[in-house]
Amino acid sequence: FSVAHAQKSPSEEKAKKILDALSKKTRTYKSIQAEFTINVENKANHTRENQEGKILLKGKKYRIETSGQVVMNDTKTIHTVLKDANEIQISNAEEKEKQENAITPSNLFTVYEKGFKYEYFKEEKNKKGKVLDVVKLFPTEPKKKNYHTLIISVDKVKTEVYSFKMLGKDGTETTYTIKKFSPDANIPDESFQFNTKNFPGYEIIDLR
Repeated sequence: FSVAHAQKSPSEEKAKKILDALSKKTRTYKSIQAEFTINVENKANHTRENQEGKILLKGKKYRIETSGQVVMNDTKTIHTVLKDANEIQISNAEEKEKQENAITPSNLFTVYEKGFKYEYFKEEKNKKGKVLDVVKLFPTEPKKKNYHTLIISVDKVKTEVYSFKMLGKDGTETTYTIKKFSPDANIPDESFQFNTKNFPGYEIIDLR
């Protein structure tokens, strides 16, 4: 009888320590307000797309805004405002969260907590002089995911997420980089509630 298989390698141990500390700190926040950039690169098609966004998180409620859309989740209903199409889609929050197999706003800062194997990759210093611990995560059920690897960079001094990189099975690399992070921001509940008055002339499509 051997217990060798149950032992974690030094790389796994180091990664676990970093992720545990990150999780512990993130869970102390009552709310999170952050600004980020999304970079989507498809190496097969040689295309690259950049977007800026803002996220508000309070418990399981979230609001995410990018140039093309606004998504509001009040925990029961998700309203997705598609600006270009002048359209608002309404979904059941619980059902949509189950369907999602990528990173969602509600799990952006805690996605790594379950369903992954991980390893410490490297320490690096970014252009602004931040020292980052870089950890690679691999889904334990890869068939259920549309990506094969997640790379998370953690600010070593602040114990905060600096960036996520998702390596898609289709060759697309999606990187979320946090530009501004404000924990325990005062966010009113109205931020997560949909109000038709704010979107006159939009077509409403109920997908529930």
